[in-house]
Amino acid sequence: MRIARAAVAVLAADLAGIVVTGASSFLTPWTAVGPGGFFLRLALLAVLVVIAGRRQDPGRVLLVLLLLPTLAQFQFAGGRINGDGIMYYSYVHSLMKDHDLDLANEYDHYGLLTRGDLSMPTKTGLRRSIFSVGPALVWAPFFLVGEAVARVHALTGRPVDLSGYGPHHRNAVALGSLLYGFGALLLVYELLRRHFTAATALGATLLVWGATFLHWYMVQQPTMSHAPSAFAAALALWLWDRDRGARGFGGHLLLGLVFGLAMCIRWQNGLFLLLPGLDLLKRWHADPTAWRRVAAAGGGLLLGACIGAFPQMATWKALYDMWLLPYPPHGADFVRFDHPFFPQTFFSSRHGLLSWTPVFWAGYLGFLPLLKRRPQIAWPLLAPLLLMTYVNLCSGDWWAGGSFSNRRFDSLLPVLAFGFAAAIDVAASFIRRRPEAVLAAVALPLTLWNATLMEQVRRGLVPRDDTVAFPRLAGNAARLMASAVGSPPTWPASWLFAWRYRLNPGQYDLLVGRYLFYRQNNLAGHVEVGAPGDEAMLGEGWGPVEKRDGVAARRVRGRARLFAPLDVAEDLDVQFRAASDGAGAPLLVAINGKPAGQVWASPAWDDHHLRVAAPFWRRELNEVAITAAQGPVMVDAVRFARVGAGG
Repeated sequence: MRIARAAVAVLAADLAGIVVTGASSFLTPWTAVGPGGFFLRLALLAVLVVIAGRRQDPGRVLLVLLLLPTLAQFQFAGGRINGDGIMYYSYVHSLMKDHDLDLANEYDHYGLLTRGDLSMPTKTGLRRSIFSVGPALVWAPFFLVGEAVARVHALTGRPVDLSGYGPHHRNAVALGSLLYGFGALLLVYELLRRHFTAATALGATLLVWGATFLHWYMVQQPTMSHAPSAFAAALALWLWDRDRGARGFGGHLLLGLVFGLAMCIRWQNGLFLLLPGLDLLKRWHADPTAWRRVAAAGGGLLLGACIGAFPQMATWKALYDMWLLPYPPHGADFVRFDHPFFPQTFFSSRHGLLSWTPVFWAGYLGFLPLLKRRPQIAWPLLAPLLLMTYVNLCSGDWWAGGSFSNRRFDSLLPVLAFGFAAAIDVAASFIRRRPEAVLAAVALPLTLWNATLMEQVRRGLVPRDDTVAFPRLAGNAARLMASAVGSPPTWPASWLFAWRYRLNPGQYDLLVGRYLFYRQNNLAGHVEVGAPGDEAMLGEGWGPVEKRDGVAARRVRGRARLFAPLDVAEDLDVQFRAASDGAGAPLLVAINGKPAGQVWASPAWDDHHLRVAAPFWRRELNEVAITAAQGPVMVDAVRFARVGAGG
């Protein structure tokens, strides 16, 4: 057994070395390791893990075995530094190579120094960063491993990049995130084992790994903060739950340190301090005479949290000359607690949490049976669950930029894992009592598939007597279902949308989540009526695309609607590019059912302006109704300009 464990350690270290260097093995130092050699090592390591883990928890062994194919994906199909990962990596490079927080040379290396928000120094003379410093702290040991391996390779005479931007350092830091993500899974499993059976705990942990966004940020974008954040949150919860009620000053000091470090990685993790805080209130309420011990424990908790969070405060002091920022560095209006984006954050196809990762339905709804069956753990966890969820709903870019699913919920993964576990228990109990439900669950999708095939044949969407590719069949089936009842991951939001705006529920997918002006990837105020791509912005009353005088446009059939999504109501200049079929005709314009004015369309293409004041508009979708009252009118485009922004 000891020999097997030693062999596991040696082979794991060799695989890690191959990942860091890209191809070099210290077991065969003069031979580059290709895919064949890498997979051979993985297979051998799997055998050794099984042998060495015969007396270990089977769940842990299975998780380790599943890490091996993940490592192969990471090596041959994974990412390294991309997206916001550049900004996080700039921190670790500056700290470890330059020993400062002057990020100018890092931004210059990545071609970002002249970007508008980074070009001007702050009041301290440094360049700003809206990102947290915590990931750099936990990556530092891995960066040092990359540095050591790079220097050893340099001693052998090989060409090696020692700048800190080279593959050795990048691979080592990315591998660190992969391992932190895996550490989060192990901690979640151990945490759930205290409250559920091993099978339920393992099932919930596998859902966290395979059915949420965590795997993506372990493998494809490992230099983002999300895998380390999930680890820090899981460690904090694991430690908090381990000895609740029996923790003194020292235990609370340690717990505060962990919570503080978690705050350095993702600032919202500070809400987890509610958990030990509520425990202390409960202890004081149970025995008011013990207030001195409770106060001492609370002092230890706050002291530890301040020490753990100090690196972030010191970073803000260096960058902005403030220990604590009055608002997030993204901007004063980035988090608006009176402005939650509830349906969008959960259901929009633009990274909606439930539309992209439906398993989170089980995470949230699972808290209902959890509160009933395990109230001692469920009620405390409900507080950070609801508060963190609300904070994410109020985030400025609720879609979280170029996120996979909605990555800002990373801190809640270990909390929602309890919901997964409770849902698994409920489902297992239901199946034992109603085994016929399994047959129905199998029959329903097969019946729906057959129904969509029949409808495709009836409509002539597929040939009656020829071959057809499966992607065509599946795509047609999905389109038919979405047009009839909406996309299942968006229920019930798409149903409410269809009822409110009198549209097909399938239009929800491409309309909700777009904005005329708001933040990145907006429409720049343009709705191109006659151009492909903006069909989702249109309601009923439009004809097909036609060409007139070389201009692609649509004909208004009596009354036509289009939609203008806004973040806030404001004065807008609305410009219609239109032409009438006859001598001329008025276009009557109504905004959200209220007449806003009219423009006169002449036979020639021309731009017509209409000033519409803020009271006509509302937050999110606005209905712009155009009525051609005296003859056909064609519209090419509708453009919106903010009056206060040079419109």
